[in-house]
Amino acid sequence: MPPRRFDGRRLRARRRAVDMHQKVLGREAGVGSHEPVARWESGKSIPPAEKLPAIARALGVDIDTLFPRNGDPDLVDLRCDAGYSQSHAAEVTEAVSRFRLGAAERGVRKLDETSLPALAALYGVTVEELKAAQRRSFGEIAAAQEPAEPSSPQLADTLSGLMQGAFPERRPTAAELAAAVNSKVSAEVLKAEQVDALLSGARAQDIFDDGARTVAFEALGLYFDVSPMVFHDGQSAQQRVLEDIRFLAAQHDVALAARGGERGVSPAFLAVLNKLLDEDESR
Repeated sequence: MPPRRFDGRRLRARRRAVDMHQKVLGREAGVGSHEPVARWESGKSIPPAEKLPAIARALGVDIDTLFPRNGDPDLVDLRCDAGYSQSHAAEVTEAVSRFRLGAAERGVRKLDETSLPALAALYGVTVEELKAAQRRSFGEIAAAQEPAEPSSPQLADTLSGLMQGAFPERRPTAAELAAAVNSKVSAEVLKAEQVDALLSGARAQDIFDDGARTVAFEALGLYFDVSPMVFHDGQSAQQRVLEDIRFLAAQHDVALAARGGERGVSPAFLAVLNKLLDEDESR
């Protein structure tokens, strides 16, 4: 079974982005209080798979964005995506018993043909899609696997934290923040859906191309009065610093690396850095 990927940090970032209290999310998810939500976000536990659709709906985000899944669904996946526990699905459809449904999900005994239409309707899929999921549960067809792509909860947390600090009374919507940033730089560099995706934990490289990402981060940095580097992940930040160092060496026409048997930075480039630091401190 290719289960959906759950990331507590991503959940926390999205909840903060929509300014929702843990208690409210707990109520919407049907768990009664804030305590289960706090455990999910801290990584101490994960929600039941059938709760994920309600969580995504409460936070106003597509389930595939908040809880992505690699590959195609089997019977358990279809049931959980419809928001049903095994016993609840059997109770509502009345076309199959809980034990028979469980046997099919475990790949022990297939569902009766007569029960398929009612179960497909309950899950919101076609009978053919239900049959395909059943074949996956029995290992008859392999679920298509896609390489997992890491999310960016750190970026989402950073942006969410900046918004919370700048707007303690009422956090702006994604559209309001995009409009404010664009107004600050007198250009349209951010769209509401891009801000929303960032707050949901999507990777910046999946939202912008390289040039647009740099411009967007520069604009966000200007708006929040922080360095644009805070929006870069570790690898991209390191690459950006290296590129700037190489540019600085070329601009001053000095070698970056020491020559001969020595290692590290060249004395000439160190002299450039020391000069720039002295000039900066004297301002």
